[in-house]
Amino acid sequence: MTDGGEERIIAMRNRTFRRILAGLTALMIGMLSSCMGTGSDVHSDTGSDTDADTAAQTLSDTVVLSADDTERTFYLIYDAVDLPWAVARRIICFRDMLQEQTGVRLELRDSYEASMPYEIIIDAAYRVEYRELLETLDENEYAMRAICTEDSCKVVIAYRGGFAREAALSRLLSYAEGDRLVIPGDLSVRGTCTLEDITITPDVEVLRDPCVLRVGDAYYMYGTWWQGYRCTSGDLRGPWEPLGTVAELPQTAEADYWAPEVHAYGDAYYMFTTYRSFETGRRGCTVMRAESPEGPFVEISDGHLTPSDWDAIDGTLYVDEDGQPWMVFVHEWVSTDDRVGRMAAARLSADLTHFVSEPIELFRADDPQWAEQDVTDGCYLYRCADGTLLMIWSNFDEAGYCIGVAKSDNGRIDGNWKQEPYLLYSAELSDRWDGGHGMIFADHNGQLYLSMHSPNSADETRAERPMLLPIREENGRLVWDLSKITEPSEK
Repeated sequence: MTDGGEERIIAMRNRTFRRILAGLTALMIGMLSSCMGTGSDVHSDTGSDTDADTAAQTLSDTVVLSADDTERTFYLIYDAVDLPWAVARRIICFRDMLQEQTGVRLELRDSYEASMPYEIIIDAAYRVEYRELLETLDENEYAMRAICTEDSCKVVIAYRGGFAREAALSRLLSYAEGDRLVIPGDLSVRGTCTLEDITITPDVEVLRDPCVLRVGDAYYMYGTWWQGYRCTSGDLRGPWEPLGTVAELPQTAEADYWAPEVHAYGDAYYMFTTYRSFETGRRGCTVMRAESPEGPFVEISDGHLTPSDWDAIDGTLYVDEDGQPWMVFVHEWVSTDDRVGRMAAARLSADLTHFVSEPIELFRADDPQWAEQDVTDGCYLYRCADGTLLMIWSNFDEAGYCIGVAKSDNGRIDGNWKQEPYLLYSAELSDRWDGGHGMIFADHNGQLYLSMHSPNSADETRAERPMLLPIREENGRLVWDLSKITEPSEK
């Protein structure tokens, strides 16, 4: 069994080979098209109907995809070869979500392959229908169009910008009705969606590793260097009042006061955070306590809880189904035997002052195929309504700092953690800044938000700032929540 690094090398080689194959195939199709007068008559027998389980019925005014009828197959056409990893996986995730929601299954097909009678076409540069629609769009705009005849139907989706793509996919899913996808036969939709339409940027100018805690009618935000902020307006945009440094300096602390994460636990507030100790020369995780969310937080442990010969950062609190508290934390790559970061966990005492078990390894930084570096950062656990236990965490993909998702196979902290094939956030998804070190909270109305800093490194357009992205659960997954976007126009 290959390790993560070998898998990525193999994936890169396969991708290069497929690009060459795609180019040759496209060239051949183009040559055939020239000989035959048009490319529309060139078809492939690849992916026949024999093993497909979804069909489309074209009515006078609707296109109906149903899992019950297997006479015809609808294909999902996309640039499987040339798209960035995160975008390709996002399109496949959409396909999976559609199947989970309705039972309708779309067969995947590369855009350079010959046309089929029934297709949903998205991000498909080899298809003329897609290119023509794309040329009509401005930045941050998307469009959907149905092109139907008696014996064929194509639904074309084009966009410019990552948030426009998410709006288009969300719009397409809105046509789900029970166990069917019912699309207007004359569909012609156009809309816009920007980062500013979806996300909230609090008026905190610079803050890394932002953690948001709701207490009564107030919100509190904490970030690196143990800075605190308070918002009482009810609006997450602000104003956010600076509270200054909310933690007292431990006796052995000398630097790296990182990633404070505050939890209400029992009758007090506990800060899980990081600092470098001058006694060990290493970073480690500690627990601090305060009577108020405004602090002052005071260390209740005897120095670091994490092993003294490890560099460990980004501790978070998780309470399991038996009421047992755990610290989940990063075993930094700088102190592992092979310079690959790990995610680790250990049981905590009831008063959170010390470990009552040895740390266990949960997964490695090089486990996911999308990982470009050997970093583990910013862990946070979330249990879905169906019992699925997820962990969001950060590493780097080919576009920068990002947030991935791992899932426990048995719903417990000590289960086998498998990396989900999709990213929750990446610059490849947003087409804007990268971002990471996320955590999840709910506002007064129960709306879930992913809190992160974005970008990971300041540039001339933006400092490292908190950014809040609305998310929701979808069949044991976490996905962006675009439900509050203004309905697009029908054109």
